[in-house]
Amino acid sequence: MSFQGPIIFVDESGDPGLNLQRSRCRYFTIGFVYTPSPGILRKKLRRVLKRAHLRGRYPPQTGELKFYLPETDLIQKGLSKKDIARFRAQMPDLRKKSIDAMISSQAQTFVAVVDKSKAQGWKSQEELYNFTFAQTLLVNVMNVISPPVIPLIVYDKGRLSQFGTHKFAQYLVNKDSYFEYQGLKQYRGSLGIPNHVPSYSEAGIWAADILAGAFYHEYENKDPTYSRLFSSTKVGGGLRSYW
Repeated sequence: MSFQGPIIFVDESGDPGLNLQRSRCRYFTIGFVYTPSPGILRKKLRRVLKRAHLRGRYPPQTGELKFYLPETDLIQKGLSKKDIARFRAQMPDLRKKSIDAMISSQAQTFVAVVDKSKAQGWKSQEELYNFTFAQTLLVNVMNVISPPVIPLIVYDKGRLSQFGTHKFAQYLVNKDSYFEYQGLKQYRGSLGIPNHVPSYSEAGIWAADILAGAFYHEYENKDPTYSRLFSSTKVGGGLRSYW
């Protein structure tokens, strides 16, 4: 069953691992997509996916839109390198169509970008990620949109273990309460427990993946081809850089 009412969808791109020698990337990004009408966003993105499948431009083995093809998974499912290269060549056009669908649905967007080379003093990647997620959500998204109805927070189930999911939920709720106690909140009401669902079942998470991927692509590759397409959807400044 799909969640209804206003929602903030969240997903990440890049590797949040703190060991830069092991990690292939310097940055990771978190995309926040706010929509008071999630049904419209879902419908538009599912239509993009269906057309891409019917025209042979996206792997039929992949039932969700992503900014980057899940190439390792596709190889495990039997696709050849030649097939993957053919689908990869279609990705620029598919990304733009997906972003157009997000814009036309009137979704609003915000992105957090973490430069891991400057992130100091964090015990774990989970701790760093949870802080960035919560701080950005409360300060840069909720305080700016000040929605009349508190939106649900929906993110990809695969990020955390069962214990980590429970710990993160408590961390987010406690941070929301602390902000209220300190008089830092500019919105009414309290955040509920965030909802974690498999990304393949929730098209709104596809939108957050595409958003995060567009900005990860900009920072890692110095290429704003896709990120600049979100200029009309920004919440506030649309971007927060950490460290």
